[in-house]
Amino acid sequence: MTVKLLATGVAAVATIGAAAAGVTSLASGDTSALQVRPVVLSAPLDPPPAPGQPALPSPQTLTDLANRVTDPGVSYETKFGLVENGISAEEGHVADHDLRKAYRNGNFPEQFAFSNIAPIGPNGASADVSITGPKFAGPVEKKLAFVDQGGTWVLQHEAAIALIQAASAVN
Repeated sequence: MTVKLLATGVAAVATIGAAAAGVTSLASGDTSALQVRPVVLSAPLDPPPAPGQPALPSPQTLTDLANRVTDPGVSYETKFGLVENGISAEEGHVADHDLRKAYRNGNFPEQFAFSNIAPIGPNGASADVSITGPKFAGPVEKKLAFVDQGGTWVLQHEAAIALIQAASAVN
């Protein structure tokens, strides 16, 4: 057992020494073959917003907003600030009922994928959304509008209703 332990220790020291020697030789030797080479020469970047116009929302910002608006476990009263001009009591009760029904039907969790985010008007944006979920035969596609309210993006009222209707559709 002692010979085996000694052999293992010698092998470990030799491995560490070889690794250290390799690192040292890289630091002092010719590293031209190890230079970093770019893989992507240019990547398209989103253009900056026009002067005086707010930056467009990110896909993640819109996904978070869509998840919050369609959350079947949260009352419409809590979602009031997520929709331009809020949600009326009548619309809210119907939305809550429909979202809970869709939840019981197994529609959730749903995923939202936003693309083609573009400016509209002085402080608005539009985006295409693809909604998928366990009960959808295929993606549900919608074009939604958003409004920047003092640095916070909210759903335009009609877009919020359309999103809730799409999310709560029971097949």
